[in-house]
Amino acid sequence: MFKLNKKEIPEFFISAKKNVKIPLVSSAWNDTNIRNISFKLREHILLQEQELLCCYCETEIDSSSDTSNIDHFKTRHLFPRLTLEYDNLLISCNTRYQCSSFKDDKIKYKSDYDNIINPVIEDPDYYFDYLLTGDIFPKSNIDAKSKEKAIFTIAIFQLNNTRLVHKRKEVARSLSYLQQQYNQPKLSTLYNHFPDFKSFVKNIYSKIFQQPKQKPH
Repeated sequence: MFKLNKKEIPEFFISAKKNVKIPLVSSAWNDTNIRNISFKLREHILLQEQELLCCYCETEIDSSSDTSNIDHFKTRHLFPRLTLEYDNLLISCNTRYQCSSFKDDKIKYKSDYDNIINPVIEDPDYYFDYLLTGDIFPKSNIDAKSKEKAIFTIAIFQLNNTRLVHKRKEVARSLSYLQQQYNQPKLSTLYNHFPDFKSFVKNIYSKIFQQPKQKPH
């Protein structure tokens, strides 16, 4: 999960929104004006704001409806007035029992959102740390309330499911191998080789490449 920097609202979305007859209800998302620009909007957010990554698990996705969806961070049925609020629109992967699908299935009350990290207004790096095993967990130096928020966020998006942990572990192994074989590469170079899990790569990079190389026996 990484900090999202929402940019200027695209003109095509502003124009479509103006033509919605009742913009402050949940059904506004099904308005023809919005449906007609939904793919373009998904593509725009994914390319311009999320670096082709799911906003929650950080796996690489594309803008097709087969792999991604426009997620209302705060769901439409609980927050209808946010249905067309641009800062509430994020791009999530379509993985079952994970990310947006799991969150929307489990969240029942508005108050639950007080305990979920919102990557638009909060920096997940403040809350999360990682292990070489691929596990994500709350940082040890944050207060109890923040730890509770980190734990709940991990659970509501299933960020420690077996598949994700295994994939992050494989990335960590590759980074460890690079540390033993080469001089310290630039972090930006590693992003090119490891497009998934940018927060994890950055975190593990600081741990691995700040350690002295072990001399071969």
